[in-house]
Amino acid sequence: MKKLVIKLTILILVFPFFNLVFKVIGDINPTDKNKEITFVSILDAPSKEKFQLIENYLERNFPLRNWLIQKYNYFLWFVLDSSPKRRVVKGNDNWIFVFLGKGLNGRDYSFDEKEFLEYRNGLDRMNAFCIKNDILFYTAVVPEKFNIYSEYLKVQDKATIKRDKYFRIYDDTVRNKRNTVFFHEELYEAKSRNKVYYKTDTHWNENGAFVSSKKLVSVIKQDFPAVEVLNQNNFEILHRESSGKDIGEFLSLARYLKDEEFSYVPKKKSGDPPNKLRILVIHDSYFYAMKPFFDLSFFQVDTFNFVQNETTEALQELLKHKPDIVLFITLERHIGNFDQRIYGIF
Repeated sequence: MKKLVIKLTILILVFPFFNLVFKVIGDINPTDKNKEITFVSILDAPSKEKFQLIENYLERNFPLRNWLIQKYNYFLWFVLDSSPKRRVVKGNDNWIFVFLGKGLNGRDYSFDEKEFLEYRNGLDRMNAFCIKNDILFYTAVVPEKFNIYSEYLKVQDKATIKRDKYFRIYDDTVRNKRNTVFFHEELYEAKSRNKVYYKTDTHWNENGAFVSSKKLVSVIKQDFPAVEVLNQNNFEILHRESSGKDIGEFLSLARYLKDEEFSYVPKKKSGDPPNKLRILVIHDSYFYAMKPFFDLSFFQVDTFNFVQNETTEALQELLKHKPDIVLFITLERHIGNFDQRIYGIF
């Protein structure tokens, strides 16, 4: 028995190195979106980075470790009805929410006036830059999923979150007659027909992206009549069941969770460009689902993700080409956070 335990222990320790070369067992889908580590990438890496890559590989690809984590998370989620990750909140009917506020477990999502004033001053700088360069400037704020689907929050989580941030921003913007686009009314109305956010993802689905794109393009059309506002009749809408999305993957439970996928397929192939307008969109990840709709409404759509890009050189280069339109669209969570890195260039 003792020899068997020793042999099994040696096998567990040696197997990850064997698996690196022969790929006997695949890893659980990564959620950090890091580049895959291969035997060749380790060989090609500089000497100082080789051991770091090996350490990262072992952490991400140790089959026993990943299997145990997955089963532990499964037990918490399905048996104890609890979330296994901090700041991930399990709602009713397997809806999952992410709370990244500043309070206990990230659940205090209250309005921060200092952050909001910095955001508002940043918008003023961007607008002044655009006026000086004969560019029309638009801005929009995306609501968090829990603001649209709060009915799926459990009672204790409704009590731990202050839901006033998005709506305080909205009220202040309307009161001061600032030209910012909000989407909650349209999303409320659309969700009565079909889901507009994923159950197991932080993002809206293509329904939500279409509804929001349509409103934004309608606002821009008031200044640029040549812009075409799309209609749902322009698309064939496909619907299918899918496995869990990004939060499900983060929990290593995507294969056990279900979601719904909506795909908008244009009924006719794009012909001549709809106009000659060039729009530059400064955005976070919510715009990715919107971009295909913008591509159908504008001649050229340039993009800059202010969350992922830690430097602004690429944005400054895009601005040098003087677009007709600049759109700054941000999720409410990012106000007072990543957005501040771009204000300095305006």
